[in-house]
Amino acid sequence: MNILLAEDDRMIIDIYQKKLEIEKHSVEVATGGKEVLKKVRGGKFDLILLDLVFPEIGGMELLRQIKKENYSPGAKVVIFSNLNEEENQEEAVRLGADGFIHKSQFTPEETLEEIKKIMKQ
Repeated sequence: MNILLAEDDRMIIDIYQKKLEIEKHSVEVATGGKEVLKKVRGGKFDLILLDLVFPEIGGMELLRQIKKENYSPGAKVVIFSNLNEEENQEEAVRLGADGFIHKSQFTPEETLEEIKKIMKQ
C-alpha cells in the first residue's frame, strides 16, 4: 500500500514511518501543507494519514482541497491528530474523511489495526 504520512512532528514521523515500512508499506512523508498538496497532486496513494495542524495550510483545508479536486483518486483520507474535539471529527466527516484516529489514544500497533479496518471499508 502506498501511504502519504502528512505530519510535522519528527518523532511521530519516525515512529509511524518505521512501523508502516515494517508492514511492507511504501511511505512518503510531507511536513507542511504546501508539500502535502504537491505530493497528492503528483502521487498515487492508497492512504493519506493527515494531521490537522500544519504551518501554511491547516488540515481541514487540505482535506477540503484533496476531496474537491479529487487528488489521488480512490485514496482513503484518515485524519491523524491529537485534536479530538467532536466538532473536528464532525467537520472531517462532512468534508469526506474516511476515518479519524486520535494519536494520543492509540498505540502505534492499535493505529495499524485501525488503518486495516478503515482500508477494508
